[in-house]
Amino acid sequence: MRTPNKSTRCLLAFVAVALTGCVGTTGGEEFSFQAFARGPEGVSAPYGFVNGKGYSVSLERARVHVGALYLNRSVPTSVSASTSCTLAGIYSAEVPGALDVDALSDVPQPFPITGDATSDRARTGEVWLTGGDVNDPSDTTVILDVAGTAAREGESHAFEGKLTIGENRVQPTPPAEPGLKPICKERIVSPIAVDVTPARGDHLTLAVEPAKMFANVDFSELTPNADGTLEFDDDPATATPASTNLYIGLRASSGVYSFTFEP
Repeated sequence: MRTPNKSTRCLLAFVAVALTGCVGTTGGEEFSFQAFARGPEGVSAPYGFVNGKGYSVSLERARVHVGALYLNRSVPTSVSASTSCTLAGIYSAEVPGALDVDALSDVPQPFPITGDATSDRARTGEVWLTGGDVNDPSDTTVILDVAGTAAREGESHAFEGKLTIGENRVQPTPPAEPGLKPICKERIVSPIAVDVTPARGDHLTLAVEPAKMFANVDFSELTPNADGTLEFDDDPATATPASTNLYIGLRASSGVYSFTFEP
């Protein structure tokens, strides 16, 4: 659902919660824009890189489901802290629509709807990793779908993984504070450092760097499935550190996601 085209960016319709820090108007020009997402410049499948654990990785599939994008005029604290899921400040750009991003293609892939913006400088960004209502823990949308091979010290293994952010990511909370760790905190990647000023006629591009997600993944910790393929575990209760580290990489606010606004 589109949110109202207002510079306050309160996001009430899409988020289903109020943005408590959303105040006033910016006075900047309001306009619509096109939004795109892509992988790194020059990337193609298979994408080869060496991760921080010394593995030569050949990534053959990397798809990320992005539910929405937002740019903020402020530099607030992370939504991982004990704060509201939505960040304090005024949003200068929003794309409240979903796209399955092929992160192994540098061809810009268009979001299905246009975004809305004001001509105000943005200092932080948000990537929403959700298939619908950001507050609904029952959403089972696959957020990250990866496959490839990893080699080290003469041994090579195929791997695959499908990560979700739903009931499996709900964290236990004290009975006295049942809403302390809502699922939306797991789904919103922020704050992502940006320094862009939207302008009429420009378009927004989100770039996704999948190699950074694998930075701390030790493939030797993964369990092979029936055909011998190493498999990332989507259940935090049974996940090895390798699966946990891939999930942490997916949600990293530095190095994985970047924004540009350009003609």
